[in-house]
Amino acid sequence: MDQEKEKIIKFSRQKFFKEGFYKTTMDELAREMQVSKKTIYKYFPSKEKLVEEIVDDLINEIDCSVTDIINTKENVVYKFVRCLNMYNRYLIQLSERWQHDIQVHTPVIWQKIDTFRTDKIYEGLNRVLEQGKKEKLVEDFPNELIITAFTSTVQSVMNKDFILKSKFSMQQAFAYAFEMLLNGILTKQGLEKYRKMKDNFELAT
Repeated sequence: MDQEKEKIIKFSRQKFFKEGFYKTTMDELAREMQVSKKTIYKYFPSKEKLVEEIVDDLINEIDCSVTDIINTKENVVYKFVRCLNMYNRYLIQLSERWQHDIQVHTPVIWQKIDTFRTDKIYEGLNRVLEQGKKEKLVEDFPNELIITAFTSTVQSVMNKDFILKSKFSMQQAFAYAFEMLLNGILTKQGLEKYRKMKDNFELAT
């Protein structure tokens, strides 16, 4: 990627994640980055296009991280804890304002995030559930029901209305959803491994 373009994406990503993007103008971005507005428009014809590329960048990072975790030779409980930690590290960067702006002002981009999240969860969970059953660490429940229950829960608790009305942050809501999933599907042996591992693992807070 062009270094100038990468700089714009990196700066805008940090600002948008923290403050949201709806009220931020391209003039403001240019002034804070100390570049001309023309330079930004050279790569991004609109603010929405900039937001879309930021989201694509984020999706690609998460996709690579999840794939790396799933492809390790560790047991399924280790993979669950690693995934929880990884998602927490991303969610802690995202303000409620970003969550609101992306859902309200760019619904097409939000749909891309939601579709990726659902597809990635389905693909990843299906693989690790099969592994977990072979390791006797996951109960022999139908994968489709487990995945449907989890994705439905995640979609509900990550919704802007839930976040705005509840006392939970996105990070807390996701962590609780993940915790409920694991407590429901892990065998006794799996839960013992999970509790020991969670105590010793550096979870993002």
